[in-house]
Amino acid sequence: MNANYPEATMLVVNVLALAMSPLVAVLVSMYLQSRRDKRSQKLSIFNTLMSTRAPAMTMTHEHVRALNMIDFSFPDCPSVRQLWHEYFDMLSNEGLNNPVGWGQRQKKKLEMTAEMAKVLDYGSAITHLDVDRVYYPVGLGAQSQRSDEIAAEVLRVLKASGGVQFTPHNPPAAAV
Repeated sequence: MNANYPEATMLVVNVLALAMSPLVAVLVSMYLQSRRDKRSQKLSIFNTLMSTRAPAMTMTHEHVRALNMIDFSFPDCPSVRQLWHEYFDMLSNEGLNNPVGWGQRQKKKLEMTAEMAKVLDYGSAITHLDVDRVYYPVGLGAQSQRSDEIAAEVLRVLKASGGVQFTPHNPPAAAV
């Protein structure tokens, strides 16, 4: 009976290995998917901040949503969160609503975005110089300014006139 003991042990080990391998595979797969999802979320925020980094585009809903997701998406990145908190404090400081303050805010946002690139393993491929290089055509800015001026003028006219008056029109009943 002692001679069969190692064979019985090996049989039990093999059966357990066969039974556990699908479970281990599923757990590893779930772990890898979770890591991929977290990275994808971080990349989405980084991509949004990069695509809306022109000063005229920082007032978009998309840019603001990305900023508001930083704490949630980068909980394991204290350096990014610290820079975000500093930038947030600067955005909330009305004393910085002047050319010098805007420059300080821009510099802090640049630091934060460059740190995100580092955390996302872009290493030296994306530097603060890349983050600071922004293309925003003059024509696009002029078009945006014209749209703002038109909206302001329409609002001024509507306020001065008391609004637009509509009278419902009831067509005559059709003859039967």
